[in-house]
Amino acid sequence: MSQLYLVRHGQASFGAANYDQLSPLGYQQAQWLGEHFRALNIQFDRVVTGSLSRQQQTAQAILDGNAQSLPLNVDEGFNEFDFHGLARIYCRFSEIPVPGTANGGREFFQMLRKAMIAWSRGELHAVDSEPGDLALETWDQFHDRVHDSLQQLIAREQDETVLAVSSGGAMAMVLSQVLHCGVDTLINLNMQTRNTGVHHLFYNQRGFQLAGFNALAHLQQPGRMDALSYT
Repeated sequence: MSQLYLVRHGQASFGAANYDQLSPLGYQQAQWLGEHFRALNIQFDRVVTGSLSRQQQTAQAILDGNAQSLPLNVDEGFNEFDFHGLARIYCRFSEIPVPGTANGGREFFQMLRKAMIAWSRGELHAVDSEPGDLALETWDQFHDRVHDSLQQLIAREQDETVLAVSSGGAMAMVLSQVLHCGVDTLINLNMQTRNTGVHHLFYNQRGFQLAGFNALAHLQQPGRMDALSYT
């Protein structure tokens, strides 16, 4: 069987004008993860990322830490859903202001949980868009693009070890399809996955088996516990 190490990107620039860039801590988290893989003698045959900068920056830093040089294969199916756009539309729908990013964004993520439930029920597409809004993909479109990317991995299965760098929501969608769980569990999985958390799966052309969830051994060490982050 092949192995898939599905990794969430490092800490991004939450609260900044451009979220889609790793913070200095995010680069460090990814570098440490690469060094951890190297210490375990885990070498990758192929690397897949979404098209987002934070995902590709994370993948490259992991490879640097693992002393590997591999091309990044871009698959937009592993992109995150537009959670900023979802938040704006949900708050317009609910007639509430978009929460700020104080206290680590706790209020924002509490709102995002409610927004994801409404999104999964198809309740938000009746909300009129405003100038500058991007079209919000439907929940089914999100489900299907992640599913299609997983099927592409299966189709190319060649007894290999693959690194895939994605984001929390897309990774939760992967696990929901592997474990056949519902929306509430998917959202819980999304909210638990930390930056550079590792999901380990085995797979062949019959499907996937989960072997590990949100592993953080590279950060859960003396002197690094403050590097644990969610954003």
